Amino acid sequence: MIEEIRQQINEAELTRTKLAMFHYQVLSHARELTNIDGVEFCNSVGVPESYAVEFRKMLSLSQVIQEQGSRLVID
Repeated sequence: MIEEIRQQINEAELTRTKLAMFHYQVLSHARELTNIDGVEFCNSVGVPESYAVEFRKMLSLSQVIQEQGSRLVID
C-alpha cells in the first residue's frame, strides 16, 4: 500500500496536484493508516515531513465524516 501511495503522489507531481493526491490517498486509506506516525508515513512516501500536519488533518477529517454518519466512497 505504501509503495502504491508513493507512486500515485509522484505521478501527481507532474500535473502539480501532489498535495491534493496526498490528501486523497490518506483519506482513501485512513483506516489502514490510523496507527502510523505522520512523520514516518511522510518519509515512507517521499514527501516533506511538514506534510505530517496534512496527514493528521486527513485522518481527523475521515473520523469526522464517519462520526457524522457520512461515508467516504472511493471508486
